[in-house]
Amino acid sequence: MKQLITILSALCLCSACSHGVRFDIEGRLAQRAASTVYLVVQNNETDTLASASVRDNNTFHLKGELSEPTTAFICDDVGNALAMLLIEDSPITIRSRSEGGYIAEGGPINDKYNLIISRLSDIANQIMTLTPEQENAEEHYESLVAKYNEVLSTAITDNLDNIIGVELFTTQESRSMTAEDMRVRLNQFSPQMRSLKQMREFEQYIETYALSEIGQPFIDIEVESITGGKQNLSEICGKGKWVLLDFWATWCDPCMQEIPIQQQAYNKYALRGFEICAISLDRDVDRWRSFVRQNRLLWSHFIDSTDPTRPAAAEAYGLITIPANFLISPEGEIVARNLHGEALLHELEHRLE
Repeated sequence: MKQLITILSALCLCSACSHGVRFDIEGRLAQRAASTVYLVVQNNETDTLASASVRDNNTFHLKGELSEPTTAFICDDVGNALAMLLIEDSPITIRSRSEGGYIAEGGPINDKYNLIISRLSDIANQIMTLTPEQENAEEHYESLVAKYNEVLSTAITDNLDNIIGVELFTTQESRSMTAEDMRVRLNQFSPQMRSLKQMREFEQYIETYALSEIGQPFIDIEVESITGGKQNLSEICGKGKWVLLDFWATWCDPCMQEIPIQQQAYNKYALRGFEICAISLDRDVDRWRSFVRQNRLLWSHFIDSTDPTRPAAAEAYGLITIPANFLISPEGEIVARNLHGEALLHELEHRLE
């Protein structure tokens, strides 16, 4: 009898896996800004799932079927990502919001996800409005961060059997985790969720990420210098200097906000054995070179592969977003990650003074 139940369960599981997800998405653009919209999935590569012409009344309708649920984006034909949504077996409406942008709603999965994001956004906004002058500002900050992490963790735990948990884990919770913590959390998901392409790719990412954790040696790779020559990172890293390996791009606003702090750090510590090795993810090489020269950024500059399908250095270091950086010891060991703002100056003061 037990064997029969096991067989029936396996058959049910195979049946569930073989059933595709039928998407039915309608929306209206706020203005006539595009003639075509696309449904796009972006994991290790970008795939267009469907496209639709925008009608005269600015509406569109996307229909089709996928083999599994996933995170997707509605994009227009001029390169704008209009909305993120979770593909589900229910009609979805893309609605413009009064505060700008669009939101996907109508299906139970997307509506539940929106409620979670709304609650997280409320906490994040409270954090952003804190100022150092406020009474007990540091305690309040720590309390809000703890609350944010608790809400996020609970939301994922409550959705380990659907795409909501997958999206929140891979894009948010994992950012503050070690590779081992990621492995533990991933194994908490249902077998169906772990079998998704999105999760299989993330599992591969974890193993790449583990190679660039604190305590690991820096990863040597060949990059192109601002003058056009090829150079290995080993020509700079592990040669007796403290090196900030910084990944950035001129189109990245948060990256631009980091530059004044980096200039302070370089001006103060360059003669004490500190170097910045900046690797740009720009695709417009001329724009990158002009920006570096016009702003007199005097440290070492390189560019990642200009082939968009082969971001060699960023991929080797397991990067999902930028800005991202790694502080490498004179012996070539990664001793800190993502030192942004004043945190960079504090770390260098600790290491070099």
